[in-house]
Amino acid sequence: MKKLRYFVPAILFYLLIFFLSSQDGDIGLPGHWLDKIAHVIEFSLLGFFLSLGYFKTFSFPSFIKAVLVFFTGLPLAILDEWHQLFVRGRTSAIEDVIVDAAGIVCGILVYRYLGKRKRRTPEG
Repeated sequence: MKKLRYFVPAILFYLLIFFLSSQDGDIGLPGHWLDKIAHVIEFSLLGFFLSLGYFKTFSFPSFIKAVLVFFTGLPLAILDEWHQLFVRGRTSAIEDVIVDAAGIVCGILVYRYLGKRKRRTPEG
């Protein structure tokens, strides 16, 4: 049960995503690409937090943990877009899911990079 605490940041962050997606209308990001960058950043953070949960909790090989992170994050991205269909003034797009998936992969890569870097750092 103690290990589940590593998933708390991912759960809280997804609740924040859901809350923000529930707001009426467009959030007003100028330009199509700025919106996509926001999606990448948002889901990179989610991918990072999910990685924290899976990599700290399970003893599977790293590749399996990364796959679990991706296939947990992807349905959450799809759910977010589906949810926006029911929010006045919001739109849903498959392109956003694709960009979100890329963000999840970025979050996994950043988590792995920082983990490897930390192991190489000499103790002081």
